[in-house]
Parts: sequence; C-alpha cells; structure tokens
Amino acid sequence: MAFWDISALVKLYVRERDSDRFREMVRASGGVPGISQLTLSEIHRALWAKEFVRTIPENRAESNYRKFRNDIEARSIEIIPFAGDVQDKFDRILPMCYCTTPVVPIRALDGLLLASALIARTQELVSTDSRLRAAGALFGLRVLPVQTE
Repeated sequence: MAFWDISALVKLYVRERDSDRFREMVRASGGVPGISQLTLSEIHRALWAKEFVRTIPENRAESNYRKFRNDIEARSIEIIPFAGDVQDKFDRILPMCYCTTPVVPIRALDGLLLASALIARTQELVSTDSRLRAAGALFGLRVLPVQTE
C-alpha cells in the first residue's frame, strides 16, 4: 500500500494537468491507496476551495466528494485511523525533522499524515508537497512520483 497525501489524492477527483499520471499510478500499482482519517476532512475542504476559486465548475465540490466517499465505501481506498499512536509517532518525528541538516520545516498536518504513513508501515509516499516529500525521504519512504530534473 502506498500512502497518498491530499496533494496527490485530489488529482484523482479533480481534473488537473497531471491527473492522468496519478490515475495511472493507482492502476499500475494494483494496490489500494492508503490515506489518513484526517484526509476525509482535508479533501472535502480542498474541493470546496477549488470550487470557490473556480478551478472546478460550480456545484462540483459535493459531487466529487461523494465520489471519493463512494470509493472509500467500496474499499478502493484504505483509511488509517487517527489515534494516539499517530500522535505519539508525530511527537517523535517532529524534532527529527527540525534537527536534521538541512531542516525539514514540516507543518503539523503534514507531520500527522507522515506519522499515519509510518504507523501503517507503508513503503511509499505519494505527494507533490515539497515539505512532506522531504520528510518522507528522511524517514526512508520511497517518494512518488519520482521527480525528473
């Protein structure tokens, strides 16, 4: 199972320039993406924000969110529960991010998502967020998509 951050997951529900690449990643993996329980709220907010700034058509936030929830009910996405073990892991990884050189200035939510991925013992992190990608690499996760420079 690969752990999917909201920055990548939303591309499965909203047409963006690189959405096809992320949809192909899901198909090619043959597995079920894993997400944090926190992502349920995070994707709902992200969809409404996209509708508000008109990057998705009017009245699409809720229908896209329903599709996401249907995928969860169909077990096409695995939810990693937010519990005390995630907070404990976060408390351990946060100082490591800020004490490394160069510093990985991870935000609280991203740290909780990373903690969820580590609790789930995933080997891969799918994200386009540069801070979360750096933190994932720091903790030995294979970060996807692979950046070509």
